[in-house]
This record gives sequence, C-alpha cells and structure tokens, in this order.
Amino acid sequence: MALHAFVLLPVVCLLLSLALLWRLCWFSLRPSSSRGGARRSTLPRLLKPRCPDDCPACRLSCTNPTVRGPVPSPARPWCEVKSRRGAPKRINTDGYACPNQQCAYFGITDSHIHALVGDGKHGHAERIQTFRCQACRTTFTSRHNTPLYRLKTPSHQVAMVLSALAEGLDPSAAERVFGFRQGTITIWLSRAGEHAHTLHKRFFCHLHLPHLQLDELRTRLRCATQVLWLWLAIDPLTKILPVLQLGPRTQNMAHVLIHSLRQILAAFLPPALHQ
Repeated sequence: MALHAFVLLPVVCLLLSLALLWRLCWFSLRPSSSRGGARRSTLPRLLKPRCPDDCPACRLSCTNPTVRGPVPSPARPWCEVKSRRGAPKRINTDGYACPNQQCAYFGITDSHIHALVGDGKHGHAERIQTFRCQACRTTFTSRHNTPLYRLKTPSHQVAMVLSALAEGLDPSAAERVFGFRQGTITIWLSRAGEHAHTLHKRFFCHLHLPHLQLDELRTRLRCATQVLWLWLAIDPLTKILPVLQLGPRTQNMAHVLIHSLRQILAAFLPPALHQ
C-alpha cells in the first residue's frame, strides 16, 4: 500500500505540472483583447530603398513636364513713353507696383520704370496714400496686399495687439486687455500670418546654409482632435527655419518638406546632391 502511494504521488504531480504548463502556453497563444490590440513584433523593420517614383511630385513632374512660354520683353520706362508736359512727380513710388495683371508694368517696383504717381490721400484715423498707374488707370492704396488693407483701426493699435499675441498672449486675454472682439483679433492674426508666409517665400530664397537639421514635433490644435506634426528644417548656426510644414506623420508630408527645401537650396547646391 505504501508502495502504491509512493508511485501515485509523482504521477499526480506530473499531471498537475503538465496541466499548468498547457494553460500557460494557451494564454500566451490566445489573441489579445486589450485596448492596445495585438502585440507588436520585436523583429527589426526592413527599410525599403526610396526612389523618385515613390514621391507623387516627382512622378507628376516626370509625366507632365513644364512647358515654358516665350519670355516677355522688358517694359519700356514710362518716362520715355509719356509726354514731357505736366508737373514732375512729387510722391515717391519706389517699392510699389501696379496690381493690374493685364498692365505692362505689373509687378515692377522700380520708380524709374513703372508708371505710378500719387493720387491723393484718404482716411480719417490715418491719412493713407493712394497711387494711380498712368498706363492702365488703375488706382490702389499703399496698404494693398498688406494686413492693414481696408482696416479702420489705427495701425499702431493693430501692431500692439499682434505684438502681444506674438509674445504668447491668448486671443481671449487680448480681448479683455485691449477691448477688441476676439473675432476681430483672429482676423488680424490670420492676415498677419498670410502676409508673413508671403514674405517668407519672397525673401527666403537663394540661402547659403551649409548645415541643416530636419525634425518633427508632435502637436495638437485646440479645436482639432487629430494629432498633427510640425515638420521643420533648422540651421544650427543661424537658427533660421527655412521650411515649416504642418500635417500628418506620413511619407507624403516628408516628400513635401524635402521638395519645399529643394526649391530654396537648388540655387547653390549641385544637382547631384538632389538625386
């Protein structure tokens, strides 16, 4: 009897061990029902080589090559076209250009070439200069294509509010401090941002930046539930940000950032570095 009990005890222990081992293996092979979903594999991700065919912009440029039209002839200086009669120009028009795209002097800011003259001033809070193109008879103000265009608020007050917003003041707090409506302040901020983007595209070109660092920052807008990423390129020496892109963390956004950076750097980098 003692012999049977001595033999039966190891057998029972062995069966319990097998049952416990089988249960542990079954739980490990069971699909996870947690919020995180299935566990990620620890195997290293295989990196695929990139080529221009992976970029939508590169494929579009290859399939649809840009066809350049004939180069327009330079505009003749207006002082050579107009009559010598009349009063001389008294208002300095250097830096302004005719906004009419059909005019021969469209976009020309040189006062020795374009046909702009002063055409009086208007405004109650501030006297705003008006210009007139003698070639096409188009009139416009000195605030055309600026954040102050058709605003009745004095410019120094708008500048004060925008400066406070640039320092980190919230628009709702700016409404209480300066007394302007939050919707009005938001419009000023949007106009200033669009104008800053235009100036960025105009002056941030042909930059000689020997070193650049690409980075992405995770951010979330107050009125958006989706997480966005701020793609940027920064010069570690001068701290210049030549390119900024806001969007999802996708390969397409990476291509957009590189293409925007290429348009700035193509002026002084050899073509071999862009391939």
